[in-house]
Amino acid sequence: MERLSQSRLASALTVILGAWVMLSPVFISITGAALVSLLITGGVMIVFGLAQLIWENSLPSWVNAVAAIWLFISAFTFTISTAATWNQVIVAVIAFALAVWDGAEISEVHRLHKTHAA
Repeated sequence: MERLSQSRLASALTVILGAWVMLSPVFISITGAALVSLLITGGVMIVFGLAQLIWENSLPSWVNAVAAIWLFISAFTFTISTAATWNQVIVAVIAFALAVWDGAEISEVHRLHKTHAA
């Protein structure tokens, strides 16, 4: 498998999830502070997912992990429908898993590079 191909896949999927987070209020009625939270969180996921595609560093992945944690917490913080809550919980769990997978692969590549360079 090509070097960092898993990271690229995870980053691309994170961008798609971020877009879904931003678009989901169109399909699942969400308003007010919950809407603002989704728009910001989805935007963060997109920006840092794209950053991870071009920047070989684990920082964007860990930022996305924090965004996924917030998405999970916000599902229970704001008064939203059951469908919206489930949507956020499922997306948050997937986004967190992708972020950890992505960050772990980048960290491993860097560790191996340092081992071979020494």
